[in-house]
Amino acid sequence: MSLRRAVLQRITPAPSRTPSPSPNLLPDWPQSPVESDPDPIAHPIAPDEHLATSARGTTSSSSNGVVKRWRVNIADHANALPTELANISLNGTVKRDSDLWFEDGNIILLCRDVAFRLYHGLLTRHSVIFKDLFAMAQPSGSETIESCPVVHISDPPDDLRYLLRVLCGLRKFPVVPNERMEFAELAALVRMAHKYHVEDVHTRAMQHLKLYFTNDLATWDAAGADGNLFLHITPPDAIMAVNLARLTHADSVLPTALYLCCQLDTELSTGVERSDGTTERLEQRDLELILRGRTELVRASTRGACSICKPLPSSQCMNKGCERALREILGMMLDGLQKDPIGDIAGYAALDSWEHWIEDVVELWPLCEPCRTMLHARDLEVRKDVWKHLPQYMGVAVDDWKDPTAK
Repeated sequence: MSLRRAVLQRITPAPSRTPSPSPNLLPDWPQSPVESDPDPIAHPIAPDEHLATSARGTTSSSSNGVVKRWRVNIADHANALPTELANISLNGTVKRDSDLWFEDGNIILLCRDVAFRLYHGLLTRHSVIFKDLFAMAQPSGSETIESCPVVHISDPPDDLRYLLRVLCGLRKFPVVPNERMEFAELAALVRMAHKYHVEDVHTRAMQHLKLYFTNDLATWDAAGADGNLFLHITPPDAIMAVNLARLTHADSVLPTALYLCCQLDTELSTGVERSDGTTERLEQRDLELILRGRTELVRASTRGACSICKPLPSSQCMNKGCERALREILGMMLDGLQKDPIGDIAGYAALDSWEHWIEDVVELWPLCEPCRTMLHARDLEVRKDVWKHLPQYMGVAVDDWKDPTAK
């Protein structure tokens, strides 16, 4: 067996936060008029400069990325209220929530088949939408449960529960390091806090989101395939991340979220099922961006591989055989590209490091220490270049994207 064939069989791709997919693809936020709470729900994450959000479109935005208030259509947030007096009984169809049912509560949110008994003043303190909804529930013809007025909510119970637990102090948020939350919970907090205009929760939830789907390469490298110190994530969660970025106009989230979507396979066509039985899918425009982005990522991976293996030894080279070895490594690389154009060498995971591949190669083609160090330095430069151009590859514009090559 030739050395080239042996190394092609032996070399394994680096541990990646992006799984290797099949190459085939199956088919404003208003500022609340309520004064801010002097005792916030929890201590916020220390602000990082890379957590800025840029709003796009015709909606105006403040410096912290909060879209200024538009007129609220209450019909979008709740079902039509009944015209006749009704007293609903708790039975097998309507059940009280085990955690969010306070006997001295004075308002009930009926979310499909789940009832939450809460405090009117607490909810209106944090949300202008709840304030408006409760104002509509005052006529004498309102429904009641145990003589408590009922407001109908159309959201999935699980999503609303996540928000209410935070507002009622049953869930510490933001979470502390190493006490990671599931991405489904974070996504629900982003959606619900955005919909009900809970500014404090929304700001903190977006900080968590941007700590993983970041605009900074160093922050990206510090995380792993399954998340970071605050968040647990799975590859298909990238679909929901793209939709959250679109919902909140968080453009800086899109490059990495779309990049991770490029690594997916059947999920792009089938979508991902949520806890309420609905399916999370990408919009057609984002599927098109992913198709074009994959082409750009393959090109970037190919350029990167050839750049790392170019047959030019280090200026401090101590072995005359290094130049020949580098030529043979480049030849092996080109053979691999010819046999498998979209594989481990030139795949969609253009941000992944080549360091483990380099270590496998130098076991078969011994290089001096300066030349080995040079290969690792080239690897870093290649990844910096991919990161610099990632928004362009993904077809999005980001004003606050950090260029790791800038001096």
